[in-house]
Amino acid sequence: MKSVCLLSRKPGTTREAFREYYENRHAPLGSRYFPFAKYVRNHLLASDEPVDFDVITEFFFDDSTDVAGVHSGRVREILDADERAFMNQRLIRPAAAEELILVGPAREVTPAGRRRQILLLQRQGDDTAFRSAIAGWAQALAENHGLSRISVDYTTPHYQEGEQRFPWAAMLSLWLDDASEAITRLEPPPGVGLSADLLAEVCESSPETLANLYTPDAALRD
Repeated sequence: MKSVCLLSRKPGTTREAFREYYENRHAPLGSRYFPFAKYVRNHLLASDEPVDFDVITEFFFDDSTDVAGVHSGRVREILDADERAFMNQRLIRPAAAEELILVGPAREVTPAGRRRQILLLQRQGDDTAFRSAIAGWAQALAENHGLSRISVDYTTPHYQEGEQRFPWAAMLSLWLDDASEAITRLEPPPGVGLSADLLAEVCESSPETLANLYTPDAALRD
């Protein structure tokens, strides 16, 4: 079970300060309360179009996890207060995500500093044709640019009245090797709209870190 979320820095702060707080304070705090199976932050380095967020976060859970149940009561109060310290909460936009590996091996723990080119995509036409076009495009990109892994997330917004929606139907990720440059002049196939082309640096909590931080009864003491 996976979800993704767009998160934005608090007005008047820098992207660097946002990242430092997130990595050193908020990520460890969240890991204290949530039994993450995998927890990844994709911090933006550049984008070809203006965007109003600073990170795309990925949350992975075992299918049996009651995420809504954990994210309530005292835990919700603690995390909400911490979000206010560095986030623009009005711009939090979550979505359920179906991740598929289109090219290359399954994901393991991403090494620190790995870069990822993320293409934000809109569906033009029916879903079957949209997915087929993305799969074919991924194969062509891998062959033409020597990419070792390409993945896609098909998203379904989590939305309540008054909130902002997650804006894109899919995110295509081109996993760049250490020496690889971001691919330029990308032309999506028919049926796929390219809204923005992002370059991000991946920060992933190791399984050991997640296991050491997770304290199931922490909210009873905090």
